[in-house]
Amino acid sequence: MGFNSEMIKDIMRLVVAVLYAGNMTFTETNRGETCILDENEASLAVASLLGVSYEKLAASLTSRVLFLKEGNITKELNAKQAYKATEALIKSIYGANFDYIVKIINLSIVNDDGPSKDARAPRRGKPEASAYIGVLDIFGFETFEVNTFEQLCINYTNETLQQHFNKHVFKMEQQEYEREGILWKFISFPDNQDVLDLIDMKRVGILAVLDEQCVVEWGSDDKFAQQLYTRCGPHDRFEASPQQKPYRKFSVEHYAGLVEYSTEEWVEKNKDQLPAASVELLMSSTFGHVGKLQVCVLLMIIHEMCVLVF
Repeated sequence: MGFNSEMIKDIMRLVVAVLYAGNMTFTETNRGETCILDENEASLAVASLLGVSYEKLAASLTSRVLFLKEGNITKELNAKQAYKATEALIKSIYGANFDYIVKIINLSIVNDDGPSKDARAPRRGKPEASAYIGVLDIFGFETFEVNTFEQLCINYTNETLQQHFNKHVFKMEQQEYEREGILWKFISFPDNQDVLDLIDMKRVGILAVLDEQCVVEWGSDDKFAQQLYTRCGPHDRFEASPQQKPYRKFSVEHYAGLVEYSTEEWVEKNKDQLPAASVELLMSSTFGHVGKLQVCVLLMIIHEMCVLVF
């Protein structure tokens, strides 16, 4: 299975929609408490490309449904919140489109005639893949004068790749030498598992503490920073000096060096919520490719996970 001309057109149509979406603008109303989506070339193009009406697109980006015990309430968004909703929509569409491309490529390189692990046994089940796309690219380690949530995500990716490299090039290879009785000299290497634990360990890791702040009504950057100092403070790779704490900053000793992070807007960035109205918007699309991407299924899952936030 590979790409045909229609599939390529569908993929590029969504790419163009994403590009136009980045040019959409909002006008503040009611003294900045609410806003409207400007009806211009960008917004009309996005609506057409996504297979939805301009009215539905505008409603989905300028309002949010609050799920309360007393019932559902529709809340109008201000311009800043509307831009955030637009960013979430862009990321969801682009991410699903990208995953679809990778999926089709992987299906096209399945080895239908390849030998099974046991050449004597009849081949059953799915055909084996002779190759597949996993990591397409790697991030460069980042440290700037001001480092925020994006830099931690990028550096966390690097830490994970470094651990993968350590495991397969050093740990597993040397274990194989031991099993086969090969004479060799042990090669020491820095193990960064403790950095990964600091970042992603359940309940006490940086990301776990951040997620916790995103699912409580009173979550904030200030409370997030205070929880970090309490839970992560004892960790050898974590540092928060008396000079950093008043500014809600902390440092992590990565394998590549010490990086100071500012917690400004971390809670808001991590939520990256797509309003329920946007989920309904995509479900109403007349553009068949949206259904192929299973965007609606994915977004409904995200929506259900975000209900507690409201």
